[in-house]
Formats: sequence, C-alpha cells, structure tokens
Amino acid sequence: MDLQNYGNGNYQNKNQSSGFNDRTRQSTGGGYLQQSAAERKFNQLTYKSDWIKREADPELIKYAEDAGKFMAEKKLTNSKIRSVYGEIKRIQMGQFEKEKSAFYLLKPKVAYALGREANNEGLKLFKFIFDRCSQDVTDQKSYENFCNFMEAILAYHKANGGD
Repeated sequence: MDLQNYGNGNYQNKNQSSGFNDRTRQSTGGGYLQQSAAERKFNQLTYKSDWIKREADPELIKYAEDAGKFMAEKKLTNSKIRSVYGEIKRIQMGQFEKEKSAFYLLKPKVAYALGREANNEGLKLFKFIFDRCSQDVTDQKSYENFCNFMEAILAYHKANGGD
C-alpha cells in the first residue's frame, strides 16, 4: 500500500481519496483553488492510528478538542450527524464481528449527510476524520476505541457550543 505523508503525521493511501478533492476544489486551468477550511484543519491536526488500534493518550484529547471546537465554530449541528452517531452507538451495543457490515455502511451514510449539505465545513471535517480513523477499525477493541474517539470529538463539539 503506497502511503502519502502530508508532512504532519497524517497518512493516507494515495490510491484512496478522502472524497473531498473533487468536490471542494475546482480545476482552474490545470491548478486548484485553495483547500477548504475543513481540509486545512484536517491537515493541521495530527492523527495517530494507535488511538484506534491500541489506546488513547493525552494527544487524542487535544485532537478531539481542536476538532470539536472547529466543528462547533463551523455550525455543525447534532441533527446533521444524529443518524450516523446513533448507528455508531447501536453497533457498539452489539458485537463488532456481527455488526461489521453495518459499520462499513457508515461511510456512505456520512457521505450522504455531506451530500445534503456540501458547504458545511464542520461536517466536512467530520467526514475527513471519520474516513481516516475508520480505516483503523479491525476488531471489537479497535471499534471501542473508535467509538471513544468519536465521542470525545462530539463532546468537545457540544462543549464549544455545538447545537
């Protein structure tokens, strides 16, 4: 798997688009317009796969706080992600192995939510983070860590005035 380093600890498979480049950038004679605010924020944040694969650390809290604050400032509302978060929690109540297909179907659900409100920068950041960290989920333990990570972000979203 070819990985591309974004220069800040964020890694992404070069063959796997986050889904935003085509939507948030417009071709201008061979070049691209500036990145969206969500894309800039995502590239500023330093994600660690170990948070999902192994365990949380103090850096996760800082990441969650920064991401949640950005989402609140950009007017992400709970109603925009309620169905996704509800499904995350429903899967958590079951066993990951039995709910694996439901987990994989969360990615198109997040894409659908963004498709309904493509200009919402808070929702764009949520999708960037979701797409990246969901790649690290492989078993029950990593799913629990994924749930805790998403819950931390949404807690800081709410703490910073997110509706």
